[in-house]
Amino acid sequence: LLQQRRSTRKFPDTPISLEELSLLLWASQGITGRAGNWLFRTAPSAGALYPIETYVAVDKVENLSAGLYHFQVRDFALERLLETAVARQVAEACLMQRFMANGSVIFLWSAVMRRNMTKYGHRGGRYILMDAGHICQNLLLAAEAIGRKACPVAAFFDDELNQLLGLDAEEETVVYLAAVG
Repeated sequence: LLQQRRSTRKFPDTPISLEELSLLLWASQGITGRAGNWLFRTAPSAGALYPIETYVAVDKVENLSAGLYHFQVRDFALERLLETAVARQVAEACLMQRFMANGSVIFLWSAVMRRNMTKYGHRGGRYILMDAGHICQNLLLAAEAIGRKACPVAAFFDDELNQLLGLDAEEETVVYLAAVG
């Protein structure tokens, strides 16, 4: 998988299945173990604080309406935030990188700053970015494993994406994205 993985900006026009989306969500932030109240996930996190939240802009997923969703890790469920397709808005906020809107789904990751900064201070900012990188790499490898293509993006207008997700940018802010198709 590591040898084959490449960032791809061209996606087939076929939808992904709900099962594929489930696998991608699990690979990026799924629960792999429990110890008391602690829930461990597929990607490492400094102090097991998990400051990264996952949102998905669904465009072409079988048996799932287009819209914007928040991934509820504990319940392994999607909470619908918007009932309209937002892939084009996301692509525009990503410096007009139109390929983003051609994927089946766009993963958007935000950071809840206080989860790390309270314990680690300014160094927590580094850990947050590392966490986002681990999560994205898991997604990219899982996409490759199921024969899908993906491309991560860090070039975007913060304010536009934060507004789309309803984030205040102080407590929680977008840090990374990836399109999958």
